[in-house]
Amino acid sequence: MSEKLIYQKTQNELTEQERIMVENSDVLYYAVYNNTVDQMYEITPEMQQFMDEYPYRSQDEITDPRQMKVMAHFFNPAACQDWIITEYYDYQNNQHYFYGCARLFDDIGWEWGVLPSLEELRSIDLGPMLGHLRIERDESVQVGDSLYDVMMAIDKDGLYDLGMMSRSLEDLDNLIDMKKQQFALLRNVVDDEMFDKVINYLNKENADLSDVFDVEMYKHDRDSCFDEEKINEYYKTHEFPGYDSMIEGMASMRSDEATFDDFMNDAVKTDSKDFGKEL
Repeated sequence: MSEKLIYQKTQNELTEQERIMVENSDVLYYAVYNNTVDQMYEITPEMQQFMDEYPYRSQDEITDPRQMKVMAHFFNPAACQDWIITEYYDYQNNQHYFYGCARLFDDIGWEWGVLPSLEELRSIDLGPMLGHLRIERDESVQVGDSLYDVMMAIDKDGLYDLGMMSRSLEDLDNLIDMKKQQFALLRNVVDDEMFDKVINYLNKENADLSDVFDVEMYKHDRDSCFDEEKINEYYKTHEFPGYDSMIEGMASMRSDEATFDDFMNDAVKTDSKDFGKEL
């Protein structure tokens, strides 16, 4: 069997005998791996149709993440980094640029903006310490999948992050950063179900997080900083709708003159952001 033919194949094209050869040869492995990743970056007819149908800012008015369409999800296989394409931005200098959301560092969260070009992502090599891995496309995500489904599969909390973006709303930046930090601290104290119950309670009662969570106390006594009894008492007389119903409620609560609570309730992008920032 000619190794020359294997150098030209992707992982899906290998026969069982060729696969064994690849597994026993680093040179063949890297050749096939690179062919496979390169294929992930090819503009398919479905992608081209998406680019035609969803140009830059075409999904601004969509208020439900279940209705917002996604072209692709790229990720770093060795770190918590993701890029989700929602709109076609521009083609310049022989490079395709897209708009969407990205998570560059786990402790920072998700942001909206102009993404690195497809060609730039394709060129990234993570180096010998990480086995020369590259940025890959998530093949479980199909062109036209909803942002909601993609985010739920990657990081459901990312929906909260994206709903809190407000780059161009004056005087809210510091408040949002502070509030976001407080909610992040709360997640260290409660489980997912209780966190969702707190969010629902705050939304329904127009309450502030400080009503049930003492940030200063968190620094000294995590067992006493959260008023779990108050939340449990509340749900003795109120129904908890569950996470899916919460998302539907969040998407319907958007307004043009949004407060921070509106952003927390609204797990979608806002109308007034700086769309020119590259992530």
